[in-house]
Amino acid sequence: MSTLAVRNLAPRIRAASQLPVTRNVPTSTRLLGSLSGKAQLPIGSTPSSSATIPKPATLDTRIFPVHYSSSSYSPTSHPSAELQPTDISITFPSSPSQAITLPYIWLRDSCPCPSCVHPSTRQKLHRTSDVPLDIKPKRLTWLHSLDKDAKWALEVEWDRPLWKHDTGSTGIEGHTLGASQIGGEGHKSQYSERWLKTWSDESKIKERNQESALNMIPWLAKDLTAEGGKSKLFFSYDEVQQDEKALLGALKQLTNYGLTVLRGVPTTTTGEWELEKVANLFSHVRETFYGPLWDVKSLSAARNVAYTDLDLDLHMDLLYFENPPRYQLLHCLRNRNVTGGQSIFVDALQAAQTLWKEDREAFDLLATTDVGFHYVNDGHHLAQRHKTIVIDPSSPPSSSAPPKITAINYSPPFQAPLPSSTPPAFYQALQKFAATLRRPE
Repeated sequence: MSTLAVRNLAPRIRAASQLPVTRNVPTSTRLLGSLSGKAQLPIGSTPSSSATIPKPATLDTRIFPVHYSSSSYSPTSHPSAELQPTDISITFPSSPSQAITLPYIWLRDSCPCPSCVHPSTRQKLHRTSDVPLDIKPKRLTWLHSLDKDAKWALEVEWDRPLWKHDTGSTGIEGHTLGASQIGGEGHKSQYSERWLKTWSDESKIKERNQESALNMIPWLAKDLTAEGGKSKLFFSYDEVQQDEKALLGALKQLTNYGLTVLRGVPTTTTGEWELEKVANLFSHVRETFYGPLWDVKSLSAARNVAYTDLDLDLHMDLLYFENPPRYQLLHCLRNRNVTGGQSIFVDALQAAQTLWKEDREAFDLLATTDVGFHYVNDGHHLAQRHKTIVIDPSSPPSSSAPPKITAINYSPPFQAPLPSSTPPAFYQALQKFAATLRRPE
């Protein structure tokens, strides 16, 4: 039995004498408002009654019929809606101070009904470009939602169908000869209160996609020790194979901290590689020109520095790829009491955040200067440029906290010559980053 380490390549780096397997683990009441300052019609008539409200000429000249499905109205218990030229503003009783404003074109394009989203594949059945740019509601109706987690649902009847444009139509009013109608007139879309609140709020979308579980947590060596002095890194291979909770724990550790160690992995060298079984536990193997799996050992005429007995120092692998595999697995099969060969792991995310706090100018240089990486050997020529620190472009600027870092690219053994025009300050910034990585903590 032996130990197997799984590491996350995104912002993490390591030094090792083995070149690992690469892998990519990588689910009716009604309210209508006008443009003239919330002239809202309250809910209060019976289902068979109706009323009309003329829409301002700046929006449309049609008359909107208003039908109600509730005989009792309370401004504190019913939702309301206000129409604008290009969007609708909705307020729910559960959050009366927070209006949701949604563009008509977005609302129609996002319709979740079975005609727009396939009921079994759950995939969209039209193109965003099929929605007329000036589409508007013809009629609005508030319904009691069938969604057990939402009280209300908004039903919208649209004033025109979708059009599939095969030749240069703008989608505004008239349609060219290359346009064909999708569906019939008066399409009705239903949006539950929960649906509207979720898809109008970026934070709720992230919560729905469980993005918080994917957060990368910067760490020092002391942070990998649990209460009682037990390491957070180690998991039993047998438990991970047999217990889904143990597997989930290993996956969370890998995702959050970038490193997981499995103990008790068999070292059988015949038949199916145990390493392949481990990889398939986590996800699917992404094959590179090295093959899906391979042995790494010291060779006299090595075609890769990893196949030598040289100290590789801290680095990441495969940065000469446009999209390096996210995870790598290293399985030590045999060590004949040789000196060296230890694997050292460092969190580059922690180092980058430390650099941001200590030297903002150096951080910015590493985040804006491209560095080339290449592999030219054994019939292969691969080259790619990456920034040392990759920042999420949607990360809001802040003077009190570092921006969200999505990746670190640092691999001296595979670095190509820098452009001769590289500013001298970049070399100093890279030295500071390398020194931060080597700090004993």
